[in-house]
Amino acid sequence: MFALVLALLPAADDGRFVVVTAAGEPVVGKLATLTPDFTARVGAADLKDVLSVRRVARPVPPLPTGPQLVTANGDRIPGALVGGERDALRFAAAAVGTDSEKAWLVPLSAAAVLWTADTPADTPPDPARYAWTAGNKNRDVVRFRNGDTTRGVIGIAADAPTFRLRPDQGEPRDVPAADVGAVAFNPLLTRPRKPKGPFLRVVLSDGTRLALVNATVANGGLRGETTFGQKVALPLAEVVALDVFQTKATYLSDIKPARAEYAAFLGVTWPWQPDRTARGLPLRLALADGDSTFDKGIGTHPKTTLAYDLGGKYKRFEAVVGLDPDRGRGPVVVRVRVDGKDQTVPGLADLTAGKAVPVRVDVAGAKELVLEVEFGPGGGVRGGVNWGDARLVE
Repeated sequence: MFALVLALLPAADDGRFVVVTAAGEPVVGKLATLTPDFTARVGAADLKDVLSVRRVARPVPPLPTGPQLVTANGDRIPGALVGGERDALRFAAAAVGTDSEKAWLVPLSAAAVLWTADTPADTPPDPARYAWTAGNKNRDVVRFRNGDTTRGVIGIAADAPTFRLRPDQGEPRDVPAADVGAVAFNPLLTRPRKPKGPFLRVVLSDGTRLALVNATVANGGLRGETTFGQKVALPLAEVVALDVFQTKATYLSDIKPARAEYAAFLGVTWPWQPDRTARGLPLRLALADGDSTFDKGIGTHPKTTLAYDLGGKYKRFEAVVGLDPDRGRGPVVVRVRVDGKDQTVPGLADLTAGKAVPVRVDVAGAKELVLEVEFGPGGGVRGGVNWGDARLVE
């Protein structure tokens, strides 16, 4: 597991990455190339079936909180609105500079939320849970910087960041972007564009999250095409993480367990959550170089039992498991069972704060995987357990 490898490396960003493949152990070295079939050259070795790449000594940053574009497929792109067209907006991504000549053209059908101001501290990570958009099904929603909202149809001026608002009530008018905190676009018109085949999701040092198809790494740069059709070129020096999807890894957050059981502590149960903590917050874990954010994984809380049907399809299960850095204290008892047999994972049976544990378990030919989070001495108090990058590998 890359977390274990990182724990043994010196805390210095010297341009090396930890590369995890479907077949072998993690490899550490300089990433020279990555081809569209996800073969990486690290040093003198060609590594096939790459699943993930992590920069040494640089934790994966949290989601961005400043002005940004949130797309329908989950991209998070820090930057600024510079104008628009009838069916698209022009957005200057911070990762490539704020020059309007370099602005990306983003179809409105690909845009979920545009933040023109910093996101408030209590903003949930999932736009579907924004309180100010509750109940909206067929309109754009404008949130003004003073907290007021209005619903209607929004347009964007071509040469200046001005919104043209046709509200449900009142006369159409132009609204300066300086007065607007955010716009949530009509959910009936937004269309997630998840690629049909394999694709890559990149995380940059500024918190950018971006899905790319036909991605390559060469000559110190990353190139690819977004799911909304924008070709991009990014410096490899800003890349913190790369993950490959829809190949040989199945993330537990993308499938439903065959069985999910809960036991209450003081009358409260906490169902598992996909790609979030049990409280609905971003997944974070304390690693050797600091707190790292995991975009994929599951959040659990004592007492929870999750069982997954494997059907003999997979070779291994892997994850990084630990208590939430903000709300986890422990100790908590965590078990992994394969076909009814407990798997020995040092540090998992007595999980304490600040002690994320890499898990790598052989499941070749197995029929069932069971994850169990038991009450510790403190019951369920501050016992949130995060399973970062929890996945089954073929």
